[in-house]
Amino acid sequence: MADKSFRRQEFSSLVAAGHALSRKASNPDFHIHNNYEIYIFLQGHVNYFVEQSCYQLKRGDILIFNNQEIHTVVNLKNEVYERITIHFEPKWIRNLSTSQTDLLACFQNRPKGVGNLSHMEDEELATWLPIIEQLISCSNDPSYGSDLLTQSYLVQLLVFVNQLYHNSAQSSSGSIPVKVQPVLHYVDRHISEALTLDGIAEALSMDKFYLSHLFKKETGSTLFQYIVVKRVTLAKSLLSRGYSVSETCEIAGFNDYSNFIRTFKKITGFPPGQYKKQSRIPR
Repeated sequence: MADKSFRRQEFSSLVAAGHALSRKASNPDFHIHNNYEIYIFLQGHVNYFVEQSCYQLKRGDILIFNNQEIHTVVNLKNEVYERITIHFEPKWIRNLSTSQTDLLACFQNRPKGVGNLSHMEDEELATWLPIIEQLISCSNDPSYGSDLLTQSYLVQLLVFVNQLYHNSAQSSSGSIPVKVQPVLHYVDRHISEALTLDGIAEALSMDKFYLSHLFKKETGSTLFQYIVVKRVTLAKSLLSRGYSVSETCEIAGFNDYSNFIRTFKKITGFPPGQYKKQSRIPR
């Protein structure tokens, strides 16, 4: 599949937090981050895709993503929706964890795309929204002491999110829209192989133009974008586990080494070799 430009959000600080009301997300396509993310939904009508799960969100829902889970939001009614997003550097938080309290547990100790959703009742939301607003304010404030206050508020929130996650009855995943289930399953099963629109359409006995339109309509993203981001996500996992750049290129399904280097850097901000060096962290 041909190359294209990919949107990548840059976060210049250890914590990037914001409260937004809009019809569109800052990145409306399938994407991944180098940081971890907490997403708090407040109002609107959206579907949120995480890997092969899809959640129809309601007020008080909390989604969590690690840096190897692809995700995207679909605004079902093209109306303004309200959410809070908090991105943070996992290595920094790992250093704040203790032997008793692993602040990253709910982000890491589960399969990708499974158990991302927890829920706050109205009383909990009323308690935590002022704290989260303080976190947002401090994270955007360069004045003396704001960094330590940001850290304090984030640690409180992470303790709560982990407690909420572990106390929730976790379903295995959200439900995927029926029409795109076979497409997502096929791509995931064949991600290391050559994938083309023609080939996927033929394998699924679908018209390729219908397939392309259907995927965009249901997910808000293109099939090409989904495939490439899935491959980069697999590449991140392989590199962090010690695979060489050339091995990773082949296993992740990239058909050209230079294309792999270029695409990986566009999406993650780092060349694969540099990412490998900095991502080798103990679990």
